[in-house]
Amino acid sequence: MALQITECGGVFSVHGNLNSSNVIILERHMSRFINTKNQVVLNLGRVAQLDETAAHMLQQMHKRAMKIKAHFTIIGQENANILSGMS
Repeated sequence: MALQITECGGVFSVHGNLNSSNVIILERHMSRFINTKNQVVLNLGRVAQLDETAAHMLQQMHKRAMKIKAHFTIIGQENANILSGMS
């Protein structure tokens, strides 16, 4: 399943497979919105599959947001399809 990113009211939902082939697309897209002024929520609830590279990139995105004190939250980590990648 191809990667799709939708946005509604500052909540960005990821649909499809998130892997080493497409995680850079997500990272570039989100870097435009993660700043200290706006609250951004990344919803992983509809991710069908997550590989180790994508999980690592999500961790790095979160760390960068914390460094600049951005309001960045990742939700949907209880999704059974991504649990093994997020541990």
